[in-house]
Amino acid sequence: MGQVLGLGLSHYPGPLVPVQHWPRMLARNVKVGRIPPEVYADRDGWPAAMRAEWGQDQGQAAAVHHRDRLLAGYAVLRSELDAFAPDLVLVFGDDQFENFRLDGVPAFCGYLFDEMTCRPYAGGGIPFETDQNAFDLPVDTPLIVRGHRAAAHALVTHLLGEGFDLAWASTTRHPAGLAHSFSNTVLFLDLPDAGRGFRYPLIPIHVNCYGGQLLSGAARGAGADAPAFSTPPSPTPARCYALGAAIGRFFADSPWRVAIVASSSWSHGSLTAKHQRLYPDVEADRRLRADLGSDAWTRWGALSRDAIEDAGQHEVLNWICLAGAMAALGQRPQVVDFVESWVFNSSKCFALFPPA
Repeated sequence: MGQVLGLGLSHYPGPLVPVQHWPRMLARNVKVGRIPPEVYADRDGWPAAMRAEWGQDQGQAAAVHHRDRLLAGYAVLRSELDAFAPDLVLVFGDDQFENFRLDGVPAFCGYLFDEMTCRPYAGGGIPFETDQNAFDLPVDTPLIVRGHRAAAHALVTHLLGEGFDLAWASTTRHPAGLAHSFSNTVLFLDLPDAGRGFRYPLIPIHVNCYGGQLLSGAARGAGADAPAFSTPPSPTPARCYALGAAIGRFFADSPWRVAIVASSSWSHGSLTAKHQRLYPDVEADRRLRADLGSDAWTRWGALSRDAIEDAGQHEVLNWICLAGAMAALGQRPQVVDFVESWVFNSSKCFALFPPA
């Protein structure tokens, strides 16, 4: 019988670049058409908490504080991961028009591979308009990720037998390899060994979190080149929860020790249309944080997709998959940190679900 550890974290690209560049994302979102220029310029119209975070130094001190908390959160999760010593790590993550494009966007996809070469440093600075990275590495430095083909094949076969119409892939088309939700997760959990490769085999599970906003110029910064049509929605929270539960049960009955990871921030300012994409829905994130302190997280499968998207929490579907797995196995959350932000696009949560 296998044992399972649950982890929740963020793949926010900030730690890829020097911290002084972090506040630039807001100005870039104006430049690419996400935020109206007049909204960005009207500091008096910003929420008081956002103005306080921006401060008199245009967010520089807040960026350092934010970074330090994120790095501390990753360090705790990596320590727990090493103590657990998994045979493999499964990550629920999203693909933002990176590998799944106009010829096919699955609701869910499991990756089967022996080894994958990723290049996360090439694009990590784009949101911050810098060519620098925080590791002083060439942008084409490879990140080698090992897979676990046997476990991935067995899992996908099982899920298809259980009625989940899961796609599968063994290669990628994007020059950077895996979508950044996966490569950033590996990199941030591996910060002490950045650029040397992650020691644990990986099974990425793609979740189509962006659904109807996958090609939105305002949401994705695609500008005038974005195709002029809408895209179908994401899978429902109920289906994500059910998939996670099935995966949790499968690995609990397997011969493998497995860490199951949800990779995403929560509300994204760049996705929160009701705030003109300037800042995230921090109140909605606080409610999710409160849910982790009670049994309410076990009911995340009943959340409304419309409410999730109204709050800019599209990527929370990855956490809902994790919640399904952990609830099925009777594992309880321990929140390592909840890092709120109004300026740095999203609030981030770090959580552990130890084996029952």
